[in-house]
Parts: sequence; C-alpha cells; structure tokens
Amino acid sequence: MTDDVGMLRSADWSRVTQSVAADLRPGEVLLAVFPALTPADAGGGLAPAELWPLVLIIEHVMLRRRSRRIARSSMFPLAPRMVMALTDRRLLIRAGRHGWQAGRFLGYVSRDRIVQATAPTAGSGWRTVLIYLANEPTVEIKVPGAMAGRLAAVLSGQADEITPA
Repeated sequence: MTDDVGMLRSADWSRVTQSVAADLRPGEVLLAVFPALTPADAGGGLAPAELWPLVLIIEHVMLRRRSRRIARSSMFPLAPRMVMALTDRRLLIRAGRHGWQAGRFLGYVSRDRIVQATAPTAGSGWRTVLIYLANEPTVEIKVPGAMAGRLAAVLSGQADEITPA
C-alpha cells in the first residue's frame, strides 16, 4: 500500500475534483474528495519468488470479486480502488484508475442511508472506516489516516466538514 500513498501524493487532485464535480446535482455542495480502498482479506503464507507474479494476479482477481460481492449485498458501490466525493446529500463513488484519477462512475449512497460511521483503527497510514447502513450490511473501506476520524464524524452527523478542527 505504500505505492498507493506515493501515488496519492503525486496525483493532481484539482483535476480529480473537477471530474467528480460533474456528478453533482444542482444545489449540491461538495465537501471533500478522497481516495479509498476496499480492504483485502488477510492473506499469508510463503511462495517461491518465481510464483509471485501469479500470486499477485490471483490476489487482484480475488479482491475484485470480493468487492463485487460486498457491493451486491450492501447496495454500496465498491471497487478495489476508489475516488469518493462527499457532498451534503450523497457519497459519490468512482473507480480509481492509475495515479488516482477518477474512473467510471460506480454509483452513490444517499447520506440518509448512512446511520453511523466509525474509525476503529489508529495510525498515520491507511485507516479503516466502518460505515453502518440503515438496512444493509456494514461496509468497510480504507482511507488516508489523516482524514479517517473526521470522515467518520461527518458521516455520523457529529461534524459538518472534513477539514481538521
């Protein structure tokens, strides 16, 4: 994941924000645009160096399938890498392309479907945010550590903006 953090630093976020702004409805206020990941299952084990390319391909395919399965059961659009936009009404989700560019529009989740969100982990790298939905299973995403707590607070209705207090 350190490669993703490096890409995050070099991404042109003004261009990403402009592409995401095209999805806004009239009168909708954009609060934040941020990268997100669908957490991978904890794998483990050893493999000979010659098999690592194959192992990485299999893990990628398994992560895509897991993302699709979770998205279907929760009705929360997911991809392995995402660019999310938080507005005053919705959480917009786009697939994340190379260099954290916003890819195709996957869908959105109305803020009224989100009951609560928590950021149970600590640290400065990618942190987990659990999003509790009204009638669907809880969704787990990873976001940059600097914004995880504030994102959870805004999604829970405990704060109005993402920027640090």
